[in-house]
Amino acid sequence: MYITTAIAIIVGLAIYIGFQQGLFQNEKIPYDTEQEGLSEQITIHFSHVVAEDTPKGQAAMKFAQLVAERSHNKIRVEISPNALLYNDETELAAVKDNKVQMIAPSFSKMTKEVPAWEVLDLPYLFHTTDEVQKVFTGEMADDLLAELNNKQIKALGFWQNGFKQMLSEQKQIIQVNDFHGLKVRAMPSDVLTKQFQSVQAIPINSSFDELFTDMNNKKMDAMENTISNIYSKRFYDREKYLTLSDHGILAYSVIINQSFWQSLSTADQHIIQEALAETTKWNFKNAQKMNSLDLEKLESNDLPIYHLSNKEKERWAKAFQPVYKYIESTPAQSYLTKIQTVLQQKNIQ
Repeated sequence: MYITTAIAIIVGLAIYIGFQQGLFQNEKIPYDTEQEGLSEQITIHFSHVVAEDTPKGQAAMKFAQLVAERSHNKIRVEISPNALLYNDETELAAVKDNKVQMIAPSFSKMTKEVPAWEVLDLPYLFHTTDEVQKVFTGEMADDLLAELNNKQIKALGFWQNGFKQMLSEQKQIIQVNDFHGLKVRAMPSDVLTKQFQSVQAIPINSSFDELFTDMNNKKMDAMENTISNIYSKRFYDREKYLTLSDHGILAYSVIINQSFWQSLSTADQHIIQEALAETTKWNFKNAQKMNSLDLEKLESNDLPIYHLSNKEKERWAKAFQPVYKYIESTPAQSYLTKIQTVLQQKNIQ
């Protein structure tokens, strides 16, 4: 009996060792194909600072959808809105360090990195969405994107939010002298700082995620922003006088970490570029639609709204002319000339 038991133990050990050493080659271990898919899946972490129900927020979701569809779910874009991961002061460093792979900052956040992009913040450079689209999606866009020559990050395209308006706490801003002495929130851009200085306002820097708090703390009297941002963030609860001035465009550069981009196959890069191009076309139409709908909602809230006349816009544009003089001494000057030429050639200016 003891001999039989000993033999059984020895045989069992031999079988176990055989499995460990791969001696039983004819035995196949079940293979989980889903695990293979998981190991090959690529995740792109996309961080931005605005609400999902905004032109940029919806463009990010549209882009994620198209990438998933075209890659058959091999590439997954994971979106973190509302500055949940990084705010507009820290997101650039995060993408450089590959802590996230994509961001979509406004031009003003990038002008230290790409001085030539200052031209895109100029007041009354564009007058219609068609003008913006022709520059942001044509040959000019390729030249502007190539300006971001950085070993850590790469620019893939441009999205837009819409035209900027003025929102004020104390009074309607209509005449140029209504700006005098007002503390106005300005994004960190030399062009935007000089824009408000040219009308004797006081530019105040404030990150987007802290803007409502800064308004409550009386840090500023007014701001420029798009209708969709004003509505989605309920800025109108604090500053109640809206002037529709269309004096500038709020737009974004879509940026990806360079080393991450280079790690992708050519096929995967092509999928991302195609999805981005389709999203960009969609974004221009959707931004117009969202701003129109949100304006109707603001009107229904009995918000005091003033539409600048063309003559009044001309007076604002004239008052902002010192900003154009400033551009003449910067790397952006050549692009200003090119953009103005393109718009004149298209007979749309």
